Amino acid sequence: MRSLIIYLTLLLPLCSFTQNINFNQGSVNSKDYFEEIKYELVFGKIILPITINGQNYRFMLDTGAPNIFSNTILKENNLIIGDSINISDANNQNDSMKSVIVPQLKIGNLTFENQAGLVYDFEKHNLLKCFGIDGIIGSNLFRMSIFKINSQNKTITITNNIKRLKIEKKPIKMVLINNQLSPYVKLKFFGKDRKKASDMVLVDTGMDGLYDMSKRAFSIFEKLDIFSVLATSTGIGDIGIFGSGVASEQKLVRVETTMLNHYELKNMVLSTTSDNNSRIGLDFLKHGNLTFDFINKKFYFEPISNVELKAVPKFQTSLQNDKVVIGLIWDENLKRVMNSGDEVISIDQVNISEMSLCNYLSHKKNWKNKSNYSLTIKNKENKITTIAIEN
Repeated sequence: MRSLIIYLTLLLPLCSFTQNINFNQGSVNSKDYFEEIKYELVFGKIILPITINGQNYRFMLDTGAPNIFSNTILKENNLIIGDSINISDANNQNDSMKSVIVPQLKIGNLTFENQAGLVYDFEKHNLLKCFGIDGIIGSNLFRMSIFKINSQNKTITITNNIKRLKIEKKPIKMVLINNQLSPYVKLKFFGKDRKKASDMVLVDTGMDGLYDMSKRAFSIFEKLDIFSVLATSTGIGDIGIFGSGVASEQKLVRVETTMLNHYELKNMVLSTTSDNNSRIGLDFLKHGNLTFDFINKKFYFEPISNVELKAVPKFQTSLQNDKVVIGLIWDENLKRVMNSGDEVISIDQVNISEMSLCNYLSHKKNWKNKSNYSLTIKNKENKITTIAIEN
């Protein structure tokens, strides 16, 4: 059971109400640097300690977003709010956000100067508030740097000299998109009779999972006989920074061989997404280390274990009106007894409906890999049904 899918990705380019915001600015106040910082994992997300004007803050690392600063940081540091810009999130939901320039912020002993970002009230987001963060460190912070995520040691190393990281694997090309400098790499696929295809994917450290394919990419690939369609479902999918999107049709597909940076994954099962961009996520960190070289535009994946791909999911959940609900249903038998939007009442008699979403996130890992369990749901007519799920 893939209990909850959470995407915190902001899709750029940005459309401004007044003028375009240049995220591609700022500098590092060091000529030759090599800094290693311990990170914390909170609900599977990377949280870094950041210092601004001597005050300590907690930031999430999300290469799918630009820098984002909380209202609290602005007030405590007397920062000047800039122009409003129009933002589209992972579900193509639109809203406006203010911009800001932060004169200095420190990660370890490194000082980053004049960093552009957006302003957001994290306490108002039903999921983001659960992480206890004051901001997001986005891809644009590293415009003049190289950083490596070491999943074994839970460290991030920031440097301007790739040789000091002593990486033995060869890199692949990394394309930096728009002035946010979103990092994209090529993911390769091999199907029947070694038929080939590739997808330029966003490397998104704010995303759960291995790989989600955009419907745009799937519309091209489905003609190439590389992917096998396992199921089709119409329902609620991803959660963006502005909430859940509208119900849409998605595909569950399998590909024989997937290759990232010369590393092969066999029989990957993936779902399409309403996002305009395909993306790979943090689950790769469970199996290796990631290095983003923004200076030389290179990307490294150093595998430390084989990826064990999970069984085909029967359904997935989402959020709607601050409730855990059935999102997409892949299993044909389950489609007869549940619908997208049905509220999840309990899992193995543990009451979900009365939990806060933050408490639900704390319990999620206990249910995520269960093979057999009972699921109680309530439909729109308030009919309650208990279903035995067997994987």
